[in-house]
Amino acid sequence: MSNDILTYENIDPKVRDKIMVGVALAMLVACFDGSITTTCGPEIGNSFNNTSLLPWLTMGYLLFETIMIPISGKLSDLYGRKKLLMIGLVLFLLSSIVATIGISMEVMIVARAIQGMAGGIIIPVATAVIADLYAPEERAKMQGALGALFGIGFGVGPLIGGTLATMNIAGIPGWHLAFAINIPLLLITIALCRGQFPSPANLQAKPQIDFKGIALISALLIIFIIYFQLIGASIGVFSIESLVLIFIMVALIMTLGRVESTAAEPIIAPHVLKNPTVRSASVLLLLLGFSMVGDELFTSMFLQKIEMYSAINAGMFMLCMIVGMAITSSVAGKMVEKTGYRPWIIAGPVLMAIGMAGMSFISQFSVPQLAISEFVFGLGIGCLMASLMACVQNSCDDSEVGMTTSVVSLFRNIGSTIGSSVYTMMVSLGISYYAIDQGITQWANEGVGILEHLGGLFDEQIKFVFTNAVADAFFMGAIILVVAAIIGYRFKIVHMSKTKEIIDIENKE
Repeated sequence: MSNDILTYENIDPKVRDKIMVGVALAMLVACFDGSITTTCGPEIGNSFNNTSLLPWLTMGYLLFETIMIPISGKLSDLYGRKKLLMIGLVLFLLSSIVATIGISMEVMIVARAIQGMAGGIIIPVATAVIADLYAPEERAKMQGALGALFGIGFGVGPLIGGTLATMNIAGIPGWHLAFAINIPLLLITIALCRGQFPSPANLQAKPQIDFKGIALISALLIIFIIYFQLIGASIGVFSIESLVLIFIMVALIMTLGRVESTAAEPIIAPHVLKNPTVRSASVLLLLLGFSMVGDELFTSMFLQKIEMYSAINAGMFMLCMIVGMAITSSVAGKMVEKTGYRPWIIAGPVLMAIGMAGMSFISQFSVPQLAISEFVFGLGIGCLMASLMACVQNSCDDSEVGMTTSVVSLFRNIGSTIGSSVYTMMVSLGISYYAIDQGITQWANEGVGILEHLGGLFDEQIKFVFTNAVADAFFMGAIILVVAAIIGYRFKIVHMSKTKEIIDIENKE
């Protein structure tokens, strides 16, 4: 190995630590900004007297983040992590400045879309950098640390947004600060990441870019996200519109498969999904994202609308989940070399299922019961966050770390998108059933919109209907996580590098 090529084997530990701090800070900013507008968004809408566009503050971020994840992962393999990361950081900085000034709702939506694009670069690239900075046996520990940061950002974002939304500084609405705090953090991150990064194994002077793959993946993800935002709300599950969108998505998937199988440098190489470790990890992360968004969305809605908690106090229950996640992310990352990956991959979905089952008793709400359930749920998430990404990175060729990392990260985002829609549909079906049972049939088809009728003669019936519908949805969520536990039990671990758990695919198949 040439001494002028920087790798995890010859990098100065001080330089590595400096880069790692910068990467961790970038990950934190990208994660909490993804959910910050869920609580400060209404204040932004009120400032511009335009609440009709409010959903696009979060939707725009999610859409462009999801599109950029697979693209940036592959490009970082070809151009190097540093170039992609710096592009993401600069885009995030500029869009945060625009959002801080905030001159109109339309400008805010554009700024949020660019922030999402930047986040879609930062998250997979920051995760892939771990494989460049650390030897295979150290990656689980560092992925555990990043996993904890991901959880902290996911849970702290709404708390920060809710806190700042209540403030008013010299006549300036506090929500401006929700974006202003990014600026110094990003400047520090850029300074920390200016040094030389280790080189990815597949770094090329003149890489061949898969423009057809980029176009097809972007189109597919745009239609996919819009479909799951509209399904059950604006369009029926079995409507003509729904069937047409499904047909278009299937056609795009088939076309994408053909294009990627012949591309010189495919954005998502078909053989990556043939790797059993990548396949199983993708499904588990999809179910993780699915479950996390269902928990955050409906636990928060229940606490604020039924129990009348403030957004900040409701967010404290999310902190219970974050504490659990941080504990097991750290412990699993440190112990995985002794225990192997399998115990954590099995324990993760089991603990999540137990936590979700505890949430299904939300109709008998008590603070300790929900707090403990969230904590156990978080313990399960931490087990998976620490183990899966390191397991995936060690299962692929060094030249494909960015692409492989982005694939499994993409499935986590897809899970969140599906989860938001499916949980809403499950709750809406429950509301329809319980509304008829309670004799308030006039609101049986309103879904979660039934909460808008609180404050009248039927408050107790509405609270009963919504609470039991959410409880049933959480019970179904627990059953889905039992399926995830079975996948965890059957998880195949394939490693390219030395490890205590090896499956030789050629000899086994």
